Amino acid sequence: MRTGIVGLGLRAGNVLKMMQADMTELELVGYVDPDPCGLSLLEGIANQLQQHESVETLIAKSSLDLLWVASPNHLHLEHIRAGLEAGLKVFTEKPIVITKSESFSLAELIHEHGENQLIVGLVLRYSQHMRELRRVIDAGMLGRITSIEANEHIAPYHGSFFMRDWRRLEKYSGGFMLEKCCHDLDIYNNVVGERPTRVASFGGRGNFIPEESPGNKHDDVYQQKLSYWESVDDPFTSDADIVDHQNALLEYPNDVSFSFHTSINVPDEHRRFCIIGSRGMAEGDFMRGNLRITDARTGKCLEDHKFNYLSTEIAGNYPAHYGADQLMCADIIAFLRGESDSLPVGPKDAIEAGLVAMAIDESRIKGEIIDMTETWQELDALY
Repeated sequence: MRTGIVGLGLRAGNVLKMMQADMTELELVGYVDPDPCGLSLLEGIANQLQQHESVETLIAKSSLDLLWVASPNHLHLEHIRAGLEAGLKVFTEKPIVITKSESFSLAELIHEHGENQLIVGLVLRYSQHMRELRRVIDAGMLGRITSIEANEHIAPYHGSFFMRDWRRLEKYSGGFMLEKCCHDLDIYNNVVGERPTRVASFGGRGNFIPEESPGNKHDDVYQQKLSYWESVDDPFTSDADIVDHQNALLEYPNDVSFSFHTSINVPDEHRRFCIIGSRGMAEGDFMRGNLRITDARTGKCLEDHKFNYLSTEIAGNYPAHYGADQLMCADIIAFLRGESDSLPVGPKDAIEAGLVAMAIDESRIKGEIIDMTETWQELDALY
């Protein structure tokens, strides 16, 4: 399967190396990237990889079967469109697009070319936690989902990366809630089985600011995670316009509520959740690997899981998205080989999670509760 890459950064290099190890017919033939920092990761498996100046040239000269889109977020729609209109299968990293108008344009492309032509890297849907949660919910062990509390808390070394990397600028990333937390919004949409009707949010930047700068004392932390394209050196004085902490409250049909918090300055980082239903609850932590199911009527623990992941010093306790990268690669390989006809998550799910993130930021900026009814009506009319 001849594959071209648009945006050969570290993420693309790592995932494609993992893919190729289990799918030897995946032939990496070309890429578009002026500064391919992930190229070295593919040494030995893609020795004939040709560099091209544009995605159009890559497609025209490479006889591709698959286009792998891992470019900065603001370029996704352009690159996805090029691949779909050329009749290719397309994989795209999250977030799938960064504005409401782009979301609607992508919906039109999906209507024209088919949902199965576009694969999306919302990797947490492939995780062991989500697989087990889906089983538990489908078995009725939690009853009706009534409320959810969850967070994504990342450590200062990782938060510093966001304040130095191109992702610090909304014009490239779409904002922190979209860039980093669309995973979480997607999985909890799936848990509830509905889309939010209203959202509200508060947040700002109070950690990575000049007054809190330690100077050069802790470069071992704040320079630990390298950044490349459009990067700057100092996370405390950078021109970042993203938040470093945010709360969101989401309302779903049937009075289901969801509270979510994110911060990029949490030294004892975690990604916890508590899902409460009429018959039971599920609580866990993606980073620490635990998942516990408790019966509401007896108080008895029904299941207690501990998922273990291989770890390295640099990766902390969540290498390869808590093991989900490997599971995602296995599912995508089966899909590309025709051994399965669907994936756990699709581009329509990604568009919906993205629109929720955008509405959350709209609420934060305007200081208003955002009603999403018209957004969903407009989106559904395009499919």
